[in-house]
Amino acid sequence: MFEEFERYYDLERGNCLVCGNDKLLPWAKHEYFKAVECDKCGFVYMNPSVNAEGINEYYSNYIGDRFKNQKKMEDRAIQYEIDAEFLESYVSEGKILDVGCNGGFFLEKLSDSFEKYGIEVDPEAVAFANQNYDYDIRHGEIGEDDFKEGFFDVIIFRGVIEHMLDPRKALERSTKLLKKGGLIYFCATPNLKSLGAYLYREKWNLWHPIEHINIFDSKTLHILLGEDVYSKMAFDYQYLGTPYENWKEDYQVLINDIISKENGEWDSVQRSKPFWGNMMSLIYKKN
Repeated sequence: MFEEFERYYDLERGNCLVCGNDKLLPWAKHEYFKAVECDKCGFVYMNPSVNAEGINEYYSNYIGDRFKNQKKMEDRAIQYEIDAEFLESYVSEGKILDVGCNGGFFLEKLSDSFEKYGIEVDPEAVAFANQNYDYDIRHGEIGEDDFKEGFFDVIIFRGVIEHMLDPRKALERSTKLLKKGGLIYFCATPNLKSLGAYLYREKWNLWHPIEHINIFDSKTLHILLGEDVYSKMAFDYQYLGTPYENWKEDYQVLINDIISKENGEWDSVQRSKPFWGNMMSLIYKKN
């Protein structure tokens, strides 16, 4: 699955990206990919990871790959509505920026009372968005953008922060772009402090050493944002009621896998199923 990107796997990411600690412990390994855990704050990240050239190649036509799987597109559309409803429980209008907006699909699900903006690294996705929606969608990366400071009421990172080589740069820039009292919304974000991550590690269904190069929890995200700059406003760990829920089967698989691990039969365990706690939705308010 990852072999074609092995030649890009040479980026040493150094000390913990969240707290700067230099004591790193092994967390998971798959073939030549390794994830480490900070001994101080608990942040997990790929180190080394695929370099910027490899990341750019991987995402060069990400939208095209998405269109190939109609079932996933349909499930995502339902989840977009769930994620939009959660956000709109706390804010209903204003200027909103979707970072890593892909083809504008999540922005479409948000109320038209928002003035909608997006930024995306995949040029094909940007072209699709600009052809199909009347939003301000720009090609590039957050931190290399030309948005005005203090311009946005809401900034969204939907399934994005875990992909970024430099999440600190992205969040520092977001803080500048956000108005006082504005919101940052993380959703569809893998949660390190979940049973799935704890039990399965490299067999976790959200283990993806090219895409998910950072694995946060609510604490490490808050530290990176700045605990004195933001207050946690709301959180959820969506599973029940989502298109990914199959709770009877998922619970049974989990129980069987725990038994297999206890009996020393971990090699027989397959990639994990979706489960409660795997994904987190977090809203932080700028003080």
